[in-house]
Amino acid sequence: MAGSVAERDAVKIEDGHLNNSLGSPVQAEVYFPRLIVPFCGHIKGGMRPGKKILIMGIVDLSPESFDISLTCGDTEDPPADVAIELKAIFPDRQFLRNSCVSGEWGEEQSSLPYFPFIPDQPFRVSTNSS
Repeated sequence: MAGSVAERDAVKIEDGHLNNSLGSPVQAEVYFPRLIVPFCGHIKGGMRPGKKILIMGIVDLSPESFDISLTCGDTEDPPADVAIELKAIFPDRQFLRNSCVSGEWGEEQSSLPYFPFIPDQPFRVSTNSS
């Protein structure tokens, strides 16, 4: 019988490195919390030039869409600026990108040579701040 969910999903430390679910080693001081969806949290130290954000997950078996939004705060009135909004739409095979500053949305970007997400498969999205 296969191990429990907790055993299967545990992060393993070998030789001072973590091996993430995609099999690549990462530095041990990187923080990998178990998160619920939807997740709302803060970026430790805030965004600054050179900061990289890595988002990993597993696409649902029968997905319609999912989105990732990095906002500048969490206020609702006035609404927080959206530094970047990423939206994967599976029926249309589109990956949309946009941002919102002072309530004004920018021009949506959608061109990609291929759709990078596959149902029931892991994914990694990274963004670098400049």
